[in-house]
Amino acid sequence: MKFRKLVLECGIIAASFAVVSAPSAVSVSAAEIVSGTWNAEAEQDNRGSSEFMQDLKEKSEEDAAAKAAAAEESSAEEVSEEEPSEWENKLLVVVEEDSSLNIRAGADANAEVVGKMYRGSAAEVIERGEEWSRIVSGEVEGYVKNEYCVFAEEAEAQAEKICDAVATVTADGVRLRSEANVESTICEVLDAGDALNVWKSGEEAASPADDEAQNAAAGETDVTDGISSEENSGEDAQNNGWIAVEYGDMVAYISADYVEVELQTGEALSMEEIYAQQAAARAAAAEAAAERAAAEQQASAETVTASTGTAVSASTDDVTLLAALIQCEAGGESYDGQLAVGAVVMNRVKSGSFPNSISGVIYQSGQFAPASSGKLSRVLSSGSISSSCYQAAQAAIGGADNTGGAKYFHAGSGNGTVIGNQVFY
Repeated sequence: MKFRKLVLECGIIAASFAVVSAPSAVSVSAAEIVSGTWNAEAEQDNRGSSEFMQDLKEKSEEDAAAKAAAAEESSAEEVSEEEPSEWENKLLVVVEEDSSLNIRAGADANAEVVGKMYRGSAAEVIERGEEWSRIVSGEVEGYVKNEYCVFAEEAEAQAEKICDAVATVTADGVRLRSEANVESTICEVLDAGDALNVWKSGEEAASPADDEAQNAAAGETDVTDGISSEENSGEDAQNNGWIAVEYGDMVAYISADYVEVELQTGEALSMEEIYAQQAAARAAAAEAAAERAAAEQQASAETVTASTGTAVSASTDDVTLLAALIQCEAGGESYDGQLAVGAVVMNRVKSGSFPNSISGVIYQSGQFAPASSGKLSRVLSSGSISSSCYQAAQAAIGGADNTGGAKYFHAGSGNGTVIGNQVFY
């Protein structure tokens, strides 16, 4: 018995020594239980361990917060990158060229017509229904039938196909090139604010002809293409760094870095606006009819350089058609410039190398851009033709020619007869 008791006591003592000499990682409470007293060294070690664990916990929390903030920022960036298209809540009217779509006061075919939209007109969609949509366009708000419209992305794609686009120059001294590379001939030098119609690939157009004046212009050093001439011009032509634009009745190229391109979508017209336009067109037509009687006599007095050749018989429709083309091609030019455009058409009619009628020449494929783009049709339907354009058309039909027999013309510089801002050759 005594021997067993002695063994037990020795074991307890040995255990006590083992616990006291244990690593400092043991907890304060465990040291207290073993020794029955507070171990100061163990307390100091355990404080260090506790502070280390606290620091580790705080660092872990900081890392987690940083990761959460980074994820939130990344998510915000993704959202900002996926901004909605400007066409998301828009529609485009796709009726035929000479048709229109009624805008009604209510979603009913018997509701009052408050306005009209034409082919290529766009509108903001306020509420889209299954059959009718409530829209606002221009100064008109009302309802249109969905079957004559396309929406959102489809509307944007259709607008790019059927609507004209205008490229506005954003810097001074930008070169317009005959081809899509910096080695090609300079056609003209443009300044900020100049606007050119973007050429559609489906239209036929010639390239500007090289001439001595254009080659001389290539030596200018105070203008820019936005692309270094040392770069590979062949590669440039394959990239999207060039915009093809209408240049007279030809196609030329300008650096995309120095233009802003905008689709020219139409807007709805209220019935009041339509009635006002119709009244103005009637008044203009009446004024033009009164002036046409004296046009042939005035033409020779207006331009001393015009020669009188063989007159061509033409109907009233031919006069209006030629006047509308002159309005499109030279509406902002002087009377001489307008007469010159009319003379080009009539010289073609008489030449034998072109169709032998005014309409045939004007609508010949790939010749006059306004005829193929729809601009000529819009001018004819609106009746917005100046009296001077009617006068020039009548004079040209009567045989007046101030171009020396030219059959072509383009804007800018070049060889030929310069009249206003265009060259005739």
